[in-house]
Amino acid sequence: MVAEDHAHLLDALAAIDPATLDYSEWLSCGFALHDSGYSCQDWEEWSRRDHARWHEGECESKWRTFGGSADKVSSGSIIRLAEARGWRQPTSGEGIALDWDGIGTVTSGPAGPDVTGADTEPIIDADEGHWDPCRMLSDYLEAIFEDDDHVGYVCECWERDGRLMPKRGHWDRTAGELRRELARAADLADVLGDWDERAGAWIRFNPLDGQGCGNANVTEFRYALVESDKLDMDRQFPAIKELRLPCAAVVSSAGKSVHAIVRVDAKDRTEYRKRVGWLYDYCDRHGFVVDRQNKNESRLSRLPGATRNGKRQLLLATNVGEESWYAWKKWAEESEDDLPEDSDSTDLDTPPDLAPELIEGIARQGQKVIVVGDSKMGKSCTLIDLAEAICVGGEWLGMRCAKGMVYYVNLEIDSEEFKKRQLMIWDERPESCDPDQFATLKRSFAKWNLKGHATLMKELVPRLVRRVLARGPRGTFMAIIIDPVYKVNGGDDNDARAVADFTNALDYISTACGCAVIYVHHHPKGSAGSKKSMDRMSGTGVYARDADAVIDFTAIDAEDELRERFGGAKLYRTTFTCRSFPDRKPLDVAFRYPRFYPDTQGLLSSCHVEGEELSWQEKNDRRRQGRLEQADNDRREKIALVRDALELCLKDDVYPTRNNVLERIGEFDGAQITKGQLTAWTSKDNRRALGPFSCVHDETSNRWLIVDDNTSKD
Repeated sequence: MVAEDHAHLLDALAAIDPATLDYSEWLSCGFALHDSGYSCQDWEEWSRRDHARWHEGECESKWRTFGGSADKVSSGSIIRLAEARGWRQPTSGEGIALDWDGIGTVTSGPAGPDVTGADTEPIIDADEGHWDPCRMLSDYLEAIFEDDDHVGYVCECWERDGRLMPKRGHWDRTAGELRRELARAADLADVLGDWDERAGAWIRFNPLDGQGCGNANVTEFRYALVESDKLDMDRQFPAIKELRLPCAAVVSSAGKSVHAIVRVDAKDRTEYRKRVGWLYDYCDRHGFVVDRQNKNESRLSRLPGATRNGKRQLLLATNVGEESWYAWKKWAEESEDDLPEDSDSTDLDTPPDLAPELIEGIARQGQKVIVVGDSKMGKSCTLIDLAEAICVGGEWLGMRCAKGMVYYVNLEIDSEEFKKRQLMIWDERPESCDPDQFATLKRSFAKWNLKGHATLMKELVPRLVRRVLARGPRGTFMAIIIDPVYKVNGGDDNDARAVADFTNALDYISTACGCAVIYVHHHPKGSAGSKKSMDRMSGTGVYARDADAVIDFTAIDAEDELRERFGGAKLYRTTFTCRSFPDRKPLDVAFRYPRFYPDTQGLLSSCHVEGEELSWQEKNDRRRQGRLEQADNDRREKIALVRDALELCLKDDVYPTRNNVLERIGEFDGAQITKGQLTAWTSKDNRRALGPFSCVHDETSNRWLIVDDNTSKD
């Protein structure tokens, strides 16, 4: 009969995918169901969900052996496995807050867990329960290594000062080779060789190069060892789970400690040491005092499946806690405090360790950049151009870019159209004639075409991060480009809280993937030129305040004649508002599909952007300039009229007197020219004189004739 305190056990069991458990965890679930009053059929039906490992009659065979030990396996084993996968018991009064990515956190304050009083969970020793050492080690290898990773292990030992010490051991076989041999072996010693029962056996948890077993032979810095001799043995595994350490595996040492193999996923030794230090400090602060001698990357841990002084070195669990270092560190920071630690300024004499520039003078690597402009003005084209510039370390709008890989999330353009633009833009780039650069571009430009599959940022983030990290460890990509944001931000640009959640999601992407995030936004309808560049984008100002760099494209109000000098191209003024650099001088550009080209001659510098509000002085200056330009145009037209009339007098073989010129002169501004006007234009002492003409007395004909001073000099 099922007891009242086990009433929700099947609900908890349903939350666990048996395919995610190792052999010992699966067996402990059977023990717990048996000892809680459930039937073998309950265990059988649940186990069937693991199609790859379920075998007819296996549950029934093992069920008959349960109950022979005086010790019981409590239902808490199932509850803890279910809670690690997000299940919660249906108790009243429990406050749960969901953040943007749906991770549940108890609203009990920021102090974080204290594991000094953690629940106890006895470790089953060598005389109890079922025992399959080969399967146990195989499950451990599967959880920790890739099949082609070289594995270091030690069975031999030597004595020093009465203590048994491990020798250097072996490193010539891969995880795949070991697992295949274990699958065929009847005994663990058949695969690894015998070990001293007094000492047990050891294994190195980071992959090696097959040439040795020291720190220099470690090929990837995936894991760190967390072990404590200070906390009671039976409290250690519950404490590891309470701290949510992102464990790939947890092993009993058959001594006085549990070994947690914790994911740190560092890109190099320097980052490894920093992360291990942060991990150990966190554990210490929360009552799990760590043995800091375990900090090096080639450290030995206990090999599951071996025995030591009659006790088992057990694989207690795999894939415990948070799924990654990044997810765990985010939770750990939130569990303690959402504010940074304070510090003094004693390090002012040390140069700041700034991230390198991503776009010269605009943004640093790891920052967020927003590109803003009108709809259909070529934003996607310029971002593809920027992506290609980063891929090959070239220039974008005349600015040098750091070289690295780019991951482009294309939410708007058909995949084949996107490919076409890639090629067209590349053909216009100066590097296009170099086959090696094209090969680099193909390797470095990753794209995720999502037109027709766009979803909200909440659902997109984990899928995006998973895909990016699947292509390489954190820091593999230099930048992630999201084009455009309106497809994933929920549609309400004016909801400051929703936009803040969106920008926080971008922070998570940047942190988890170790790269910059560049995204595209748009101007609202109507003219944006009357606003400051930071205020021109649609919706709440959170977008502008959050970004580390705002790059805005606003249309230029240019005369047709000037536009013709740029081949009729669309003209824009690009402004840069930067957090880490002084604001850059605006850059005028012409969009000749599919690329933007800078105005290197400064022809557009005197133009205003469309809708720009002018100051009182600028308005007066513009009116005055307009009047001067009109007067100059009028003067040119009048001179042309007089010269045309003089030529007609010459053609008609008549003297160019004022009367003869007046008869032959055309209209000005739609009206016939009067004799008074002509007299004023051709009199040197008149303020309305045109300049090149004068009226002189001709002695031969005894007439006053109009002459063109410029022509007469010739």
